[in-house]
Amino acid sequence: MGQRKRHRRPVRRRIALATIASGALVVTATLLTAGQTMSAFTDQAMLNLGTDGVGAHPFDIVSVLPGEQVAEALPGQGVAVPISGDDGFVPGRTITVDLGVANNTPDLAAAVTVTVKPSDPGGTGQVGSSPNITPFLRVTVVDTTTGALLVGGSATDPTQGAPVASASGVIGRLAPRGAPALADGSTWVPGNAGSRHDLTITLFYVDTPDTAAYNNGRSALEVEFDGTSTP
Repeated sequence: MGQRKRHRRPVRRRIALATIASGALVVTATLLTAGQTMSAFTDQAMLNLGTDGVGAHPFDIVSVLPGEQVAEALPGQGVAVPISGDDGFVPGRTITVDLGVANNTPDLAAAVTVTVKPSDPGGTGQVGSSPNITPFLRVTVVDTTTGALLVGGSATDPTQGAPVASASGVIGRLAPRGAPALADGSTWVPGNAGSRHDLTITLFYVDTPDTAAYNNGRSALEVEFDGTSTP
């Protein structure tokens, strides 16, 4: 019999910018990977129906953290990563983190988007009773692999970043890995050209008179990679 079409199934990988604190001229910030409710994601590619049986190809995307460590989201688990400049994140300043996103699937391509958004249950960026500085943050995301500006109005001027409410962009097609999938926590090993893209994510804290009332403010944010198999 002939080959059936592949069923497209999304995969999300979340990187949480957890409790970014500012205001009192000091910031404590950590970067965490967090998972969805499932740790196994499969794009059911039904092949060779008949005497050869039925096969299914796993579909997966992973984050590549600073230090070239592979991070695959698992339920209730995270990986802490330092954010450069977090000790001086005050109005008028920026903090930056570099992250990779890679297709971990040997023979299926991935269409991937990136979104920076609130990670709290209410979707506002609120952290406890702290003043919420989320409305004063501007986001820029640059794909350093291609040079493309994915989020924001300028690759070099963080003051032109997008508000958190609209901080989403299309990374595009990641080629199949073309090699065995990497395990969570392993050291990155390159696959096919185009199967990994590297991003620089910049948060700018707007300097306005209003921010004077937000000393010791915080924002709970996450970076979400959303991937779907594609030809």
